[in-house]
Amino acid sequence: MKRRRPWQGLTPLWMRLALLLSIGVLPLGVVAVVQTAAVVAEAERLERSYILSRTLRAVGAERALLRRAYGSAEALGATAWSVGSGTAACENAMASFTAANDSIVFAGFIDTDGVMRCSSARAEVDFAGQREWESFIADPRPMVNYNANGAASGQAVLVVSVPIYDPDTGILVGASSASLPGALISTLINEEFDGIRLALLDADGRVLAASSEVEEIEHLDLVPSALTITDGGHTRDVRLLDGQFAQVVLVPLIEDRVYVVGVWDGGNQAFAVNLFGTTAPLFPILMWLIALGVGIFAIDRLVLRHLNLLRDRMSGFSVDQPDDSFAMLKEAPPEIAEIAETYNRMVDRILGDRADLAEALDEKELLLREVHHRVKNNLQMIASMINIQIRSVPEGNARRILKRMQDRVMGLSSIHKALYAGNTLARVRADNLLRDVLQNTLNIGLPAGMQVTTDMDFDPIELDPDQAVPLTLLASELTTNAVKYVGRHEDGTAFIRIAFKRVDDDLVLQLENSIGTPVQDQHALDGTGLGAHLIEAFVSQLNAEIEIDSGQTLYRVRVMCSDLILTADEDENQDDLEDEDDDDTNVALPRAS
Repeated sequence: MKRRRPWQGLTPLWMRLALLLSIGVLPLGVVAVVQTAAVVAEAERLERSYILSRTLRAVGAERALLRRAYGSAEALGATAWSVGSGTAACENAMASFTAANDSIVFAGFIDTDGVMRCSSARAEVDFAGQREWESFIADPRPMVNYNANGAASGQAVLVVSVPIYDPDTGILVGASSASLPGALISTLINEEFDGIRLALLDADGRVLAASSEVEEIEHLDLVPSALTITDGGHTRDVRLLDGQFAQVVLVPLIEDRVYVVGVWDGGNQAFAVNLFGTTAPLFPILMWLIALGVGIFAIDRLVLRHLNLLRDRMSGFSVDQPDDSFAMLKEAPPEIAEIAETYNRMVDRILGDRADLAEALDEKELLLREVHHRVKNNLQMIASMINIQIRSVPEGNARRILKRMQDRVMGLSSIHKALYAGNTLARVRADNLLRDVLQNTLNIGLPAGMQVTTDMDFDPIELDPDQAVPLTLLASELTTNAVKYVGRHEDGTAFIRIAFKRVDDDLVLQLENSIGTPVQDQHALDGTGLGAHLIEAFVSQLNAEIEIDSGQTLYRVRVMCSDLILTADEDENQDDLEDEDDDDTNVALPRAS
């Protein structure tokens, strides 16, 4: 099986050129896409690392405070357990610590029953039944809570709580807490740091402190415990309440306890590819499409439009309108201009050859018409000579034979007359030819006063002259026989009907004559048998079939021709038929001259 090339299904030239151009620049396009994707990925990685590091630096003070608070809470818890939570020594230790540290406004130890019996405020506070305490007892772990009005300190505080276990038994003995002043945290969070907005979250996503509106941070719907946060942190793009997009960074501040959220304005990004962002790898594809479009446009302007014009001129070539067939190209490349010039010379040569051919054809047709005219004149001369001979022959069989011979010669003369008088020598109107020849045969064969009605019905049909001649001679012989043997019915009627019709794909010549009392005299019925031989010869020449049906009152001859070439034009024939007299049907023959 022949191998099919990939571009064979692309018929237009521009499609094939586009395919080849695409294949040519494909390696460069692939390299460009891969390199651009790598650059974008590296830029994103650098941007993420940059944002994470800047965020951690922005909350360095908060991280230090929280770590110090956790460490203080663990140390104070161990002290309270060792000296006893309900002793004065425990309270003195708590008070001394808070007095020495400005960043710690309160410290205390809560027993497992929820009662704080040791604190820097030297006051007993019962936390039993509160939600935070119940949550702590259910899941003892380091926690950070924001309290707008601390129960012991009486101010907004950030409370850091850690569980305290018996070092010997490992049993939970209580919780130690240290409170950072909320104003200090807020002040640190609210400090401007390169346009970043910061917030502190606990593991459950509760906002501990924020440099912007709390609702804006809550809108981000960040729950650290539900996210996969690596050591490097977590970044994502979000839409803020004002509809603007920003990049959010979530990094652990105190592992599994406190997280810092940084909301970065996109304008502060240092490494991102801003032209197309994450779609930057599409830029080489766009450039490839632009290059392909420019290439196709250039090919169309330089080549295809000239070729299309040349093709249109070639396909629309017409010798009747030669001016529209020449290809006049403007600003065409030399190679295509040479092709157009060659085509124009070919058109000019074709038109010149056609003019010479038309002139030669006219001369040939004129010569053929002259030949047919001379043949017609010669046949008429022969008919005149036979007529002179007839005048010298007395009535009898010889005179009738000469008259019949004269009729045949005049029939041939009529055929040649129709050929040179017609519009074309390539075909002849068979219906007009039959009407002229057979009418003349009927006029001569039926003397005046016989009262024989004739009916001729012919379809408008054009035939090749080689077919029309034997067909006309056959019809003439059959008509002569009908004239000889026509009879009159008992009611006095006598008729001859002649028809030439299309029947499906065949042409049918049919002649009918009445049978009864002979119209001709007995001597007219005598013959030499030549007519029968001629009829047989003409039928064989036409490759036709003949059927004869003889009844008591009607004699019918039907000749079916299936090999004749029909070239009739109904519209043209109809115009010719309108000029014919309407007296061909059921008309009594005029007196013979």
